[in-house]
Amino acid sequence: MNNIIDPSEVGNFAAVAWGWAEAFAPRLLGALVVVVAALVLMRWVDRGLGRLLGRMPGVDPALRPVAMAVARYSIFILMLVLLLNQLGIETTTLLTVLGAAGIAIGLALQGTLSNIAAGIMLLWLRPFTIGDYIEVNNQPGLVGFVEETGLFSCSLRTYDGARLFAPNSALWNFSLRNHSRVPRRMLAVSLTLAGDGQGPAMPAIEAALRGDNRILDNPAPEIFLEQLTNTNVVLTCRFWSTHAAYGALQRSIVDLLRSRLVAAGVAPEDIQLIARVTPSPSDPSRLMDLS
Repeated sequence: MNNIIDPSEVGNFAAVAWGWAEAFAPRLLGALVVVVAALVLMRWVDRGLGRLLGRMPGVDPALRPVAMAVARYSIFILMLVLLLNQLGIETTTLLTVLGAAGIAIGLALQGTLSNIAAGIMLLWLRPFTIGDYIEVNNQPGLVGFVEETGLFSCSLRTYDGARLFAPNSALWNFSLRNHSRVPRRMLAVSLTLAGDGQGPAMPAIEAALRGDNRILDNPAPEIFLEQLTNTNVVLTCRFWSTHAAYGALQRSIVDLLRSRLVAAGVAPEDIQLIARVTPSPSDPSRLMDLS
């Protein structure tokens, strides 16, 4: 067997390789320039757009990360098209194939696409902004301060300091309670007193509510007899507080009312119950004059 390589074949292979390198090397170098330029442009646009949006007070902070992400993805797609053209790949046929593949991928990723659609609606309607404390009904545990809003999910900081990633569809498809969007909140307290404790209790409660600067004068606090039996009376007091003072008032109101009742002459053993309550939606007495 003759294992000797023909020098002419080596020469032909070298000539073909050199011709291919001579023809393709400029394209490869151009593609490398496109990639480097795109990476530099993405970094520059990311920083510049972030600083520009940060100096614009009219722009919602929730829109900044989304706008920056859209700019990055746009540059990446443009880089990909230029890169394929530079390498001599026909993009028309490729885009047709990618379009068909995109439809199949979209059907397989309906949940992800629903998160994108929900993210767009959240950014458009803005039921909450960065820093708001929100609670999603029918979603136990989905409560916290909004830290970031994206196209796919929102980042929440829970009350105990943990970080929670919530898909946008979970925020959009259920009713949402925004605790930070209102300037004032109502607080109701029920007091059960043994015997006929209504006489000294009513003035003491009224003095306690009017003497606390965390409680608003308008609407004025109201105190009324909720229930009367042979053994005890049930009083209800309702009042409004600012959003900033609402939490501290919730935590201290029970002790405040108890101390004022004792100071007014109500025996401690006659104070059977002091509890914060939420008026039922079917209770007409929960309506207050908010003018």
